[in-house]
Amino acid sequence: MHTNPGLVLATVLSLAMAAPAVPVSGSSASAGDPTPNQAAGQGQEPANPWTARTPPVRIIDNIYYVGTFDLASYLITTPEGHILIDTGVPENAAAVDENIAALGFTLRDVRLILTTQAHFDHVGAHAKLKAGSGARVMVSAADAPAVQAGSRDFPAVDVDGIVKDGETLGLGGVELTAHLTPGHTRGCTTWTMKARDANGALLNVVFAGSTTVNPGVKLVGSTDYPAITQDFQRTFATLKGLPCDVFLAAHASQFGGTAKMKLALAGATPNPFIDPAGYKQAIARSEQSFMVELKKQQSRAESPAPSHSPVRKLQ
Repeated sequence: MHTNPGLVLATVLSLAMAAPAVPVSGSSASAGDPTPNQAAGQGQEPANPWTARTPPVRIIDNIYYVGTFDLASYLITTPEGHILIDTGVPENAAAVDENIAALGFTLRDVRLILTTQAHFDHVGAHAKLKAGSGARVMVSAADAPAVQAGSRDFPAVDVDGIVKDGETLGLGGVELTAHLTPGHTRGCTTWTMKARDANGALLNVVFAGSTTVNPGVKLVGSTDYPAITQDFQRTFATLKGLPCDVFLAAHASQFGGTAKMKLALAGATPNPFIDPAGYKQAIARSEQSFMVELKKQQSRAESPAPSHSPVRKLQ
């Protein structure tokens, strides 16, 4: 992979290396002993798939899965430091750290922490992993305030830089391009890059931001997010236009990750993560679910309020 100097953020590496690093609390930086929740790869659904440990897996080239059973975290390695996309809930900091170490890398070499969406299950461990690595945290403008402020569910973390739609971040020969895909959050971001397969062929990798409509989210008449419907519609158009060979997402369950990881750990060929058809099918399913929910809410909004007959008072 060759880096276009005009696209590289020259300050990424220098500023990241200048930041102090402190150990991640509760992490031994090793694989650690199995816990009752470590059911990934053993054929059963764990009690809490968001925090259940799972072995790290090489996806393709220099891209690795270092998250938990269902909350994805991706490590992209380079000779000049590494990139981490999504960190899971706050409790997942040690799991991510230990998975990185199990692969022979170290958290202290992570230079950039990115995210697909500013929800607690994807940025919850940003603060601990930033402290443990000294990495720069970069977020889209619309999601940055939520990350910067934190919530009752995850600690605040300083945002070091804003990512723009179509901007490419370069580090150590890797180029990651941000595509704003709002709706799930206002600044939801899908990331794309190139990677080579075992035969050296160059493939398109997509780290897709979520496109689900969470329970209780208003698509019609929202005063909090008036453009949500239009944003979702533009997002589906954007995602359908992205070339994709390797399909990855914020949740393992969104791309059949658990089954693919089991196959990869067993040495299956061809690479199970190369799944262009799965990408198209997942986007189509999600868009269909969105349309069903939109029509349901539109129907409710258009339904006349129930009329009440006048009440006649009796003397």
